[in-house]
Amino acid sequence: MSKKPGLKSVTRFASALALSLGTAAQAAPSDFTTWTVIEDPEHDLLDASATPTEATLTAGDGAIPAEVDIGYASVNGSTVAGSTAGFAFSAASDFTVAITYDLSFVNPAGGLGIGFGIGEDVAGANSAGIALATANGVLPTFAAGARNNDVTIGPAILGGGSLTGTFFAAYDADTGDITVSASATPDAAAPDLGGIILGATLNQWTGADLLVSFFIRSDAVPALLINNWTGEQATAVFSNFRVLDGAPILIPEPASLALLGLGGLAIGLRRRRA
Repeated sequence: MSKKPGLKSVTRFASALALSLGTAAQAAPSDFTTWTVIEDPEHDLLDASATPTEATLTAGDGAIPAEVDIGYASVNGSTVAGSTAGFAFSAASDFTVAITYDLSFVNPAGGLGIGFGIGEDVAGANSAGIALATANGVLPTFAAGARNNDVTIGPAILGGGSLTGTFFAAYDADTGDITVSASATPDAAAPDLGGIILGATLNQWTGADLLVSFFIRSDAVPALLINNWTGEQATAVFSNFRVLDGAPILIPEPASLALLGLGGLAIGLRRRRA
């Protein structure tokens, strides 16, 4: 006759379940397959794919209207509060994040940029970040900008850029300031280009938790005779996302996952007793 599981066995199982669920969730931030694709708006010539170690964004052969982009966000909802998976950061705590990028072209034509930043919503109504802008595949330039209640602030030119390197974004909880910077060295531990502080406007944000995102985008600057993207292919590979300071909030948090698992266990035990 088989024995029914005792309380001690159930407790051991529950502890193991909680530990395994928590460990799995904590691996999420650096695993790009846990990030969510965002399109603004959807376009047939823009594509995104991910492996655990890399996320690849491409602009294909043909015309893509200016200000159309595709990318990845660290949460699966329009805001952190509206998400059921991913990770974010508390607006009450300092943090610094970084990501490595590599941008390449085949027969480039028109304006194209890639970027990395943080914000309160996936649409970017309250957001700030750093971008690498190019024209016909050359003249790479680092620039920074922000949006407050969907009003664009900037961009501000940081200086000459590089088609490979590292983006950085740091948040100061006391002031609400966000400092963005870059390095021409992939996987850099610190920026070698002076950062720019995007501060005054950010204090008007709502105080919601902050998500992370990155993108590739068709751009145009008519005043400089730069038209929207019409080239053959642009490929941006993002890798080695890391949290240099602070601690991400996992969605759902490990404790919530454990409670969910324990709830399922309790249901199973009830059914067995029934």
